[in-house]
Amino acid sequence: MREPPATVLLPRDKLLRFGAAVLGQAELVAVLLGTGTKGRSVNLIAEDLVAQHGGQGLLGLSLDEWAQKKGVGRVKAARMLAAFELGRRLLAPQAEEPRISSPAEAYALVRDLKRARKEHLISLYLDAQNRLICRETVSIGSLNTTRTHPREVLQPAIVNSALAFILVHNHPSGSLDPSRDDVEFTRTMARAGELMGISLYDHIIVSRRGFVSLKERGLL
Repeated sequence: MREPPATVLLPRDKLLRFGAAVLGQAELVAVLLGTGTKGRSVNLIAEDLVAQHGGQGLLGLSLDEWAQKKGVGRVKAARMLAAFELGRRLLAPQAEEPRISSPAEAYALVRDLKRARKEHLISLYLDAQNRLICRETVSIGSLNTTRTHPREVLQPAIVNSALAFILVHNHPSGSLDPSRDDVEFTRTMARAGELMGISLYDHIIVSRRGFVSLKERGLL
């Protein structure tokens, strides 16, 4: 193989001028390798690698296999391995967030509250398919309307474009009985959410004894 004429753009310059999409596989490999060796250009090294392994074959090379290639070495091998691994991860199918269709499934996401020593108010925000968008800690301390305003719960719902939410709070005492404040707060949040078009699906109380759903008890 001969070196390209001086008037031919090198792969890196070609990428800078026209974008990565116009480069062939060997040219992309050359850009990642960066430099060649004494007496052998990076273009020739890249062309030999692609000719020997093909594009898909390069994906399967280990660090040691890359490092043993003439003109590569361990530093460039690490760079190539990192580039291919990044591409693999970005193209991999993303795991779906859990879908919540029952109080038990919601409880499974907040079991860590069972032994919390302080009372936590958590909100699980859901999309139109009841998939979890995110979990937010709204407050830590006594649960009542003077300490927790509806906007503190609903603002994350608006920011995350949630269509529904589930409230969860723990009773450090171990009791699973909803207090009068619990019921009043639940109904206040349901009304506030309804005004915003965001449904409160449930309010779950958690303790070391398990959990209870206010919706299942007819309190929502």
